[in-house]
Amino acid sequence: MKKLVLIVCSLYWLTPLAQAQTGTYKGIGTIVFEAGAPLSLIKGTSEAANGLIDLETGKFRFDVPINSFQFLNSLMHERFNDKYMQSSRFQKATFVGRITEKGPVSAKGEAKVTAAGILTIHGVAQKRTISGTLVQKGNTWQLVTDFPVKLADHHIQAPRLSSGYGASTMNVSLKMPLEPAEPEPQQIIAIKKFSFR
Repeated sequence: MKKLVLIVCSLYWLTPLAQAQTGTYKGIGTIVFEAGAPLSLIKGTSEAANGLIDLETGKFRFDVPINSFQFLNSLMHERFNDKYMQSSRFQKATFVGRITEKGPVSAKGEAKVTAAGILTIHGVAQKRTISGTLVQKGNTWQLVTDFPVKLADHHIQAPRLSSGYGASTMNVSLKMPLEPAEPEPQQIIAIKKFSFR
């Protein structure tokens, strides 16, 4: 009888941990991009990045509406959408793929991850491998990552800086809380269709 009670208690305490590391999670996060030197910085921020990840299979999908980025002034916002990103035509940037490596969860609740997939910006798809960190908080996770994007890889005209030179690379950072959730049917279809070759 004592053994049975011990087993039940063990299962009770282990269940939340197991749930925290498997299943479908989704969230809305903040994505920031910066281009140029500090004195001629172009910076955009969006709080409308959507994420869906299946921690059992490692498959994921992240996207952000291009016109959701906010800037220091309206002129920069207009040029970004009309001249550089053509957001009326290319409405979203997406990253669809699979987690290929996941390290152990540290004492701080952090796990290093590597993801491989297809990054599509400005209608141009590129294979990318991106590293990040998953931070566990109870039965939720937070994804933190930053990576460079070469504008030429996605056929984006380099914006002119005040120095007279063009910014050829964007530095992108993402912070997204992920909570256990049942995905919408269309999200399930999109994530199941993914194949990385």
